[in-house]
Amino acid sequence: MNPKVSQNNVPRNVIILATIVTVVFGMFRLVLFLILVWVAALAFIIVYQYNSTRTGKGNFVCLDCATIHQNPSCPKCGSRLKKIYSQSDRYGI
Repeated sequence: MNPKVSQNNVPRNVIILATIVTVVFGMFRLVLFLILVWVAALAFIIVYQYNSTRTGKGNFVCLDCATIHQNPSCPKCGSRLKKIYSQSDRYGI
């Protein structure tokens, strides 16, 4: 069973927003702005990913609903039962 990740997915939301803006600018044939939107979107995603990997906070997985979070209690179900989570499986689950 794979742990469920929260719906807060910033890179996906940026891509969706950039696609919508691309369609709007494409209707008016504003090619320069299309390129600038995608350059800005990719730059934002790169900076966001870089900053998110630098945070020293530990991730936890809820033992009741398998949600990954950094809060003292689960944001989805409110449970305080948790275990340290690592994608590399060096510790915790």
